[in-house]
Amino acid sequence: MPTTPTPRRPPHLGFVLAIAALALPCVALAGPWEVGSTSPSKQKKAKAEVTWKHTASKNTWARPVLKFAAPLAKDLSYEVAAGYGIVEKANGITRGGARDVSAKLKWRFLAETDARPAFLLEPKFTFATGDKAAGVGGGVTTLKTPVRAGKQFGKFRLTGEVFYTHGFAHDYDDMLGYGGLLEYSPDPHWIIGVDLLDDRPVDHSSRHHLRSNVAFKYKANKRVELQGLFGRSIENRRGALATNAKFVAVYKF
Repeated sequence: MPTTPTPRRPPHLGFVLAIAALALPCVALAGPWEVGSTSPSKQKKAKAEVTWKHTASKNTWARPVLKFAAPLAKDLSYEVAAGYGIVEKANGITRGGARDVSAKLKWRFLAETDARPAFLLEPKFTFATGDKAAGVGGGVTTLKTPVRAGKQFGKFRLTGEVFYTHGFAHDYDDMLGYGGLLEYSPDPHWIIGVDLLDDRPVDHSSRHHLRSNVAFKYKANKRVELQGLFGRSIENRRGALATNAKFVAVYKF
């Protein structure tokens, strides 16, 4: 039976939100948005990530999420991720446990030219290794398969995405989604942007969740990059409206 531990103060959220608040709506690299990029990793990267999601009934943290990405070929890379999650319910109960482990490939099967956008496929397995009882594990192994197209227009970049998520369980509702991302790079160090994403169960199309995120990427030097995000549900017919934030530190080898 869940117990109520001595109240703990979570890591100070102000730092995450202050950074994310800088974001308002070159080269496309992986970023913090839900809509991803059309660029596989060109070098080895280690990432440390803290995320926060708030609804009326609970706060859900991932602190930390650790990721490692590396190239396999010119237009092919992989990434693996694992982390620890904490759920703080409004009634005072706090639970924590391991998050699901994930692994994905990024394959750019068509490079960008003057006449066409780049096209990329990013299959991602999320394995049911997390602590479902604590509320941080999904309980079902899933395969999410986004297909993206992206093109540069001067200092702007536009990316579109459609995806299908299949769950390897008879009671899982497969999901279909689509979204877009607009990025702006005012100089070589900064990229800021906004995305808009909607998904829904294949068999219950009215139960959609529409949301948006504003975020930034700051390239401090050739090896270090910082990222921040702040997002909000616009309409959620599957559950409560959510507010979320993310901070990511990236080190490139």
